[in-house]
Amino acid sequence: MAGRAEFLDNIRHRTSTGKYKPTRSPDVAWTPREEPQESPWIEDPPARFLEELGALGGHGRRVATLDEARGYVLDLASERGARRLVRWDVEELEEMGVDGPLGEAGVEVAVWRDLDDFREVAGGADIGLSTAAWAIAETGSLVIEGGPGRGRTVTLLPPTHVAVVPVERMLRTVSEAIGKYAGGALPANVTFHTGPSRSGDIEMNIFVGMHGPGDVHVVLVG
Repeated sequence: MAGRAEFLDNIRHRTSTGKYKPTRSPDVAWTPREEPQESPWIEDPPARFLEELGALGGHGRRVATLDEARGYVLDLASERGARRLVRWDVEELEEMGVDGPLGEAGVEVAVWRDLDDFREVAGGADIGLSTAAWAIAETGSLVIEGGPGRGRTVTLLPPTHVAVVPVERMLRTVSEAIGKYAGGALPANVTFHTGPSRSGDIEMNIFVGMHGPGDVHVVLVG
């Protein structure tokens, strides 16, 4: 561990004007507003999504059927040595039929509707399984809506998060995703999840999985 003098000198270096610029932030408090530019057309949104997700440190795969998606979840649970999976109570995951095979493999499955203390159960789970309202090709992001049967802690507390998303929910750009919520009633909660959780400390070191899942998987179906 660095001594106090070295620690403070490091911070002075990183915060001195013109000496350390980890981002492209401006040198002044404001900049003139530029005219918005159109995003380039994305020819193959699913492929672009998987590329962006991989660049963020996430894992993605496109499969043809829910049976293949079920196989992906089962293989992942085995690889991670999972003992408990908590999932949303939604129709798509019921149709995927993963509960029985997981139980046979020795993995406890907790469904959102059955939870009395959902925070404790989700916090003790190895994998959280959900869907997503939308997937954004431009940034590799998921748009996740909270609501009945769709608890936020399922996507935040387990160290591994898996989202199974029909390919028809793929959008090209962030602007397109925001437009889905313009002028209408909003769900109880809407969040944009972009890859594994990251957080930087005062020394500008990045930690993965500090405030959310550090292991993120998206299975595109269709």
